[in-house]
Amino acid sequence: MASAIDAPRMLSLRVGDVLWRLELRALVIRLLLIALLIALSVATLMVGTFQLDFSQALSALIGDAEGNIRKLVIEWRLPRLLFAVLGGVALGVSGAIFQSLTRNPLGSPDVIGFDAGSYTGALVMMLLLGSTSYVLIATGAVVGGVLTALLVYLLAYRGGIQGF
Repeated sequence: MASAIDAPRMLSLRVGDVLWRLELRALVIRLLLIALLIALSVATLMVGTFQLDFSQALSALIGDAEGNIRKLVIEWRLPRLLFAVLGGVALGVSGAIFQSLTRNPLGSPDVIGFDAGSYTGALVMMLLLGSTSYVLIATGAVVGGVLTALLVYLLAYRGGIQGF
């Protein structure tokens, strides 16, 4: 029997007609992760072969830095940082989608076989068609993965699919 002590602490916020309810522990963890992301992002902009201090990185971001520092931060380090963050977000979302569709908390592309389909598509391009072009090999991998996804979908189809 659960007591009132075991119940999660909830935070409620009403915005217009919408009531937002969030578990306090989840909110604190999210805020800590966002703060960690910001701290690591700032460190990423400052660290490298050419070290920058915080004021130099900040002035480059707001447009007040000299040419070389601005180019280093805006054109070299910032795009890599944004790609890393957005790539991580994309991987997280795709993992959540796999887990929801398969109703498996350990669901990933290798569990369903999508990666094997991609490998097979790349191998077909290399071995059977004799391709050495990276573009054609990558295209074969994508086509193999998509064909595998369609095959898995057709095998699992029972009047549609429903995730959580």
